[in-house]
Amino acid sequence: MKKKIYLFLPIIAAIFSFPSCVNDEGNDVMAPINEIEISGIEEEYNVVTQQETLTITPEISGTISKADESDLEYEWFLCNDGITDHHHEIISTERNLNYPVVAPPSNYTLYFSVKDKVTGLKWEQACALNIISPFVRGFYLFGDKEDETVGLDFVSMINGRDNTVIPNILNNDLELRGAENIVFTGYYSIYPESNILWIITKSGSYKVENSASQTKFNLIKESGNPENFIFPTIPVTRPMKIIGVWPHSIGKNNTNLARTARVVCTENEYFNGSFYGTAEAYGNPINRYSASSKELFKPSKYVFYQGNSTYLSYMAFYDETNDCFVRLNSSYSFASSSVKQTNNGTPFYFDQKQYASPRKLIYGENGYGNNGQSYALMRDTDGNYYVYMFLVSSSISAKAERSIDLSIATDFAQADHYAFYSMQQIILYSVGSKLYAYDYSRHENKLIRDFGTEVTYIGMDYNSNNDPNHLLVATYGNGKGVVYGYSVTDNQNLIEAKPVEGEEWHTDLKVVKIEYRNAAN
Repeated sequence: MKKKIYLFLPIIAAIFSFPSCVNDEGNDVMAPINEIEISGIEEEYNVVTQQETLTITPEISGTISKADESDLEYEWFLCNDGITDHHHEIISTERNLNYPVVAPPSNYTLYFSVKDKVTGLKWEQACALNIISPFVRGFYLFGDKEDETVGLDFVSMINGRDNTVIPNILNNDLELRGAENIVFTGYYSIYPESNILWIITKSGSYKVENSASQTKFNLIKESGNPENFIFPTIPVTRPMKIIGVWPHSIGKNNTNLARTARVVCTENEYFNGSFYGTAEAYGNPINRYSASSKELFKPSKYVFYQGNSTYLSYMAFYDETNDCFVRLNSSYSFASSSVKQTNNGTPFYFDQKQYASPRKLIYGENGYGNNGQSYALMRDTDGNYYVYMFLVSSSISAKAERSIDLSIATDFAQADHYAFYSMQQIILYSVGSKLYAYDYSRHENKLIRDFGTEVTYIGMDYNSNNDPNHLLVATYGNGKGVVYGYSVTDNQNLIEAKPVEGEEWHTDLKVVKIEYRNAAN
């Protein structure tokens, strides 16, 4: 149906025009009509679907006398402004509109119709109604419910409105259990199909619908199966379970660092490839030292690259079989194998077997401050801990090594979760209900807070506000979870983290991962 131009004009008094009097056939006298006048309706309304109620109280009067309510019928209806799928939806037959918004996000025209039952004449008034998705920008909260099935909540962050937690947005029809990880690959406008949301559970990895136009997100069972887009010609571990996808996005706009290129990590392999249009495909694994080799090393679950880069070409990994850092044999879009990174031990060895007490990778992270350096937490066979700082480009450049003084870092060896604060030489860690921050340059430790319930997640969040000082902490106890926002103080002589006002979000989930999203599609 062709669009009607008046849908985009300011409010009009009536869509249809009628004569101002009618003929009284009994005595052949022209009787004046009490025309209806409608006011009190604004030109435009903006509401969030599934979250807000649209309330409008129109004023109705007659040109001759006050309109008799008993003679009037009312109707509110939405026009979806569609060209190929144009339709009207009646949402109320009451004079005053009180509409809990459930319509899908879109731009609508809202009509208010008043009918005089005596004369049969009808008056209408229109306004613009913009129904907004709550899922454009915010945080995915992924975790376990009290019944141990996985769940997904969303902290909706809409400009001009308070942040709101929208619970239970995942249709977990497979009753998946054991939440492990969630990854949103970020936004790329040329190929919106490349915006993929992954959830990883104990039983497997699954793509999830993530369009902001939806009100519930379903598991994509067929295309989410790695067997349908990873096609190796050498033996690999099956069934394949994806545990991570890189690179992640950067910044408030959620732009993916490599647009269409991806590195996918399964439990025992790394694969690289490109995503153009709707075609996503990967070939042989790259965690091997020759493109013709069938011998694969065990990769860690961490991938290293410059976290502050605006476009990414190079990545590094950790070989758990040989305990050494490796890089790809070319830019990762075209890599077919890996290369061991070697050095003379200044300031640290990349080959961990060079140490009399060999070291292993415990945790890794990519920073936004400190020129985008990466961080690795290492532990040797004697139980000592070390922090490596290095920069990934076409090779890996070792920058610094620091040790953890276990006599100062309280219960560090019992830590459950870690996060590197890249603006200073500080590692945050949690033990049970307690959150600590340790300065591994000045060897100073501080208890940030004892939350009283188990800390289930800590992570630095640069993206949501382009702020490298932003820290997120999730806790859980007695069937209830809480997510807190903190701001870490950027001061080399001070360890401090302050709560961010308005950032305390309640959920029924035991949150294991928080992922930022900003994508209109």
